[in-house]
Amino acid sequence: MAITQNLGGIKVGENKILTSMPVHMLMDLGISGMAFEPKEHAGLTYDHLDERVAQLAPARGTMQRSFFAPAMRDHVVVDPETGQKRKERRPDGWSPTAKYKNATGSLTKYIGGPFLEEPINAILPAFVLYRPEPLAGDQRDEFNAYMGGEFFLYEIDPALRFMIADGESRYLALERCLDPKGGLSGSLREKLRHSLVDVIILHGVGTVVMAQMYSDLNGQGVVMAKAEINAVDTRSPWAKATREIFDKLNVPLATTGRQVTAAHEAQHKHLMVNQAITMVRALGTGSVSKALSSSDLTDDIAGVKYDKIVRAGIDWFGTLLDHFEAGTVDGVRDAAFLSDPELVVRTMPVKVALAALGHAWVVTNLPAQIEARSYLTEVNWRVSMGWNNLAGKVAPKKIVKGRGKQRTVEVIDGEFTVAAASGKQIGSAALRAIKSGDTKAGRAVRGLNTEGAIDDEGGEAA
Repeated sequence: MAITQNLGGIKVGENKILTSMPVHMLMDLGISGMAFEPKEHAGLTYDHLDERVAQLAPARGTMQRSFFAPAMRDHVVVDPETGQKRKERRPDGWSPTAKYKNATGSLTKYIGGPFLEEPINAILPAFVLYRPEPLAGDQRDEFNAYMGGEFFLYEIDPALRFMIADGESRYLALERCLDPKGGLSGSLREKLRHSLVDVIILHGVGTVVMAQMYSDLNGQGVVMAKAEINAVDTRSPWAKATREIFDKLNVPLATTGRQVTAAHEAQHKHLMVNQAITMVRALGTGSVSKALSSSDLTDDIAGVKYDKIVRAGIDWFGTLLDHFEAGTVDGVRDAAFLSDPELVVRTMPVKVALAALGHAWVVTNLPAQIEARSYLTEVNWRVSMGWNNLAGKVAPKKIVKGRGKQRTVEVIDGEFTVAAASGKQIGSAALRAIKSGDTKAGRAVRGLNTEGAIDDEGGEAA
């Protein structure tokens, strides 16, 4: 049995303790975020923590951004047919994130410099430690801290280490400063070990609740990518419904960064979680403009509407997966059509327009459901000039060769590219074109002659 450590703190709730502790105690009780990263990049050895890391990994995955992100890496392979060597890109690389660069760069310098040398003029924000197991403590009546809470003494089993819910970068910077190879003298390292830091301890709280706390802490307090906030937001019924729909469909969503990358695609993640939420909002309301608005639209998903939207999303988005032949790869549905550069479905205006068609399943409008399915076969979803200013800015595909005076531009006949555009700008126009086969825009996206066709009247598609 491990020797327990004593810790005094102010109990401010059933699951919250405020305290301070020396850095060496923080290092003993916490688990570095690097212990959750690929072992080849961890630098230090965390093998002795593997069991506890495995227990906390699901929680860490919902709360923290990683120090390393998956990346594509070039490999030299031999073609089995020709015997020739060629390069092949595989998603088995890792690249340091901005979080890692900050922790190992300016933050490490700050702790080893101003924080140690000028403590009166430097400060570290409080660390937030988390463990799902509850802590039991004894109240010390003879001590009144006059802090609005009662002073308790806790015995902590160091085998049940805490995850760093907030402060992973600071923790890593402290690790690097305390490393004998880190550049600090022995006396400065000892000074750092005994420096006090503020700590908030959260215990006995489920992972889902902690994930929401993390979303609040970071999403409300600092700048985060929208996808990272939405990935753990449990208060928004739209975010919750989106996760339920795509989990049921077995379609993984990208939750890091601001756009789908090659590394995401290699993991069969072809849709950002915030894009998916917008699509579900469009399906739930039947309106592109409402889906893209800043309104929370809680009335549109309240009560029994929530279950109707989830069921409709599973039905309609499942229909889309089947129509665009999204197969099962590595145990998940690979919705590659959502990021295929040859298809307009990769653009946000078309994604939202397609999703809005699914409102027929929310309100159980059978004729509209039949029409929605018919649009899938009527419309030509490949990038073409017919989609110009509907999916985005369409232009002929060009191949540029050489540089300087040797530079040549070749236009590929019959092939086009589309530049990304905001769904807010043209999403409603895309929906009208999909639903109206007799307008110029509607005939254009169907690959039909537009001569004599009527003009689009504008407004929200009915």
